[in-house]
Amino acid sequence: MTAGWLFLATALIAPGRLPAAITVGQSAGLSAAAAASGRPPECMTGSRRAIARGPSIWEAARVPNLRRYCDLMARAQTQLAAQPDAAKASALEADKALPGRPAPAVVVARASLALGALPEAASAFEKARGLDPRSVEDPSTMHDLARVLARTGKRDEALGVYRALVPRVDLLGTTDRRVSVLLEAAHVSMAAEAAGTATPPADVGKKTPRARLDEAVAYLREARQRPPTQLSSDVLLSLALVLDRKGDREEADAAIAEAQRTGAKIRAAALDYLAAPEDGAALAALAAEGTDRAAAQKGWESYLAGPGGKGPWAAAARARIELLKKGGGAASPAKKGGSR
Repeated sequence: MTAGWLFLATALIAPGRLPAAITVGQSAGLSAAAAASGRPPECMTGSRRAIARGPSIWEAARVPNLRRYCDLMARAQTQLAAQPDAAKASALEADKALPGRPAPAVVVARASLALGALPEAASAFEKARGLDPRSVEDPSTMHDLARVLARTGKRDEALGVYRALVPRVDLLGTTDRRVSVLLEAAHVSMAAEAAGTATPPADVGKKTPRARLDEAVAYLREARQRPPTQLSSDVLLSLALVLDRKGDREEADAAIAEAQRTGAKIRAAALDYLAAPEDGAALAALAAEGTDRAAAQKGWESYLAGPGGKGPWAAAARARIELLKKGGGAASPAKKGGSR
């Protein structure tokens, strides 16, 4: 990572800046091992070497249903990726076997998100955090929590979780998911700025909307340093959008020109990383600027006809339209300067 990115990452995890329910480094030893493995702490033994064996016979004797609970939770964790409905059922059975533990609620929350049941996911995450705030510290769980918060309108809380997750993003299993975190974090940060509710990650730069967009830019530039994924076009066009709103038009046009050279297009599928749905029209307009001015202008007009027309980025959208009418913008010969 670049020195600038490392500086921002350090700022993002400055003491006192993390949300109350997410605290880095709070779990150590066996608790940290449990989080990393997905095994609930109550299913751990007192020895690191015996982690894989689960509760001892003495622990099982003290809590008769513990063995069944741990077997059900292990099954739920295994089923979570490919069979969320089965994982949810196993977690509910585990909760019956040993009530009052947060791990089943975490699995129910993540499975519900995968099944598209956002209200149930939000309720289950709230239950888990109420039982133990540390139950959501696993990076994959944090990502799902951030997604649920963002999609249920709790952008500020979601941004706090993303800020805690980004410095440990390399703990996620795939490049696609790491890039997804960075892309989502950028859009949540930008949406929070648009609403005027975001607090600075730390005392970095001037406390103005323009300066705070540096956070979104940093996330996207870090995403661009990662190997190519199916989100590469979305990252590049999102970077162009943030740079344009930030007032860095030359860099924005350079990013759009690069998108044209590489054939970057917005995917036909739903853009589930958007924190402000109207930004889909803005991204489509930017994607069209290099090849079809009429379509680009129509896209910007569509953006202004919706909620975007009443938001803080309306002036930037109108400026793009005026630029297109005058024959300028990204469709003109590429200017010098990179977009990274």
